[in-house]
Amino acid sequence: MKKLRFPKEELLNYLFITVGSLIYALGQLYFIKPLHIPMGGVSGLALVANFLWSMPIGVVTIVLNIPLLFLGWRNMGREFFVKTAFAIVVSSVFTDILEPILPAYYGEMLLAALYGGVVMGVGYGLIFRAGGTTGGVDIISKWLNGKMDLPIGATNFVINMFVIIGSALIYENLDSALYAMITSYLTSMVIDKMVYGMDVQKSAMIITSKPKEVAGAVMEELHRGCTGMDATGMYTGDQRTVLICVVRRHETGTLKRLILEQDEQAFMMISNISEVFGRNFKRLGQ
Repeated sequence: MKKLRFPKEELLNYLFITVGSLIYALGQLYFIKPLHIPMGGVSGLALVANFLWSMPIGVVTIVLNIPLLFLGWRNMGREFFVKTAFAIVVSSVFTDILEPILPAYYGEMLLAALYGGVVMGVGYGLIFRAGGTTGGVDIISKWLNGKMDLPIGATNFVINMFVIIGSALIYENLDSALYAMITSYLTSMVIDKMVYGMDVQKSAMIITSKPKEVAGAVMEELHRGCTGMDATGMYTGDQRTVLICVVRRHETGTLKRLILEQDEQAFMMISNISEVFGRNFKRLGQ
């Protein structure tokens, strides 16, 4: 019989999920729960249940997620389903184990919202990078998108806002909903940085009638490659070349100068790109 093998990469992913779940639980228990800052989705409902009836946050989280997992398992894929279920269970277990022994922060609510958002964002980010999620509203949004073609982002936002506002009313502190939005925003920002990388660079699309001169200057001075494509101006009918190149953020000023020197009539668009893989940038798999 062949022995079952568990790839090292997958083992590392589950380690990331475990560590991320621990960090998420610490952020929630230390900063968010003590000052009753509302959270969206299942986590928010679990905190309300704990506030009203002293029910264990982790147990409530698992119970509420069970029907959601069955609702979304067909759309999630086996690997994604297993990792999400694992993240839900591990984060819930950490939450209930740590709650009685972890000290709590009772200082400024603004500081709790800021630091709670960052810490939970780090935890979420590790889980998402490993290919899992913490379940909850994400599953509902994807299911509604498949059934009713409702946009996932908008559905997610509406459900979370209902939970946050409802929680604020139960806590009898409407200001807490505003702090919750700060926490939610910071959490999302940190997740994006961790999942998509902090290596934000610039992509330039240059429409020029002097492609050789422009590309030559970019390659000679910045040592960046360019890709050219033939194009036609639909208003003038003139033939142009579209050059695409990627530069680091600090090279943007030099790039603008080079384009101006070679072709004053060039049309250039510059945009942010979250990750760049290839020569002189990151290797695939990083």
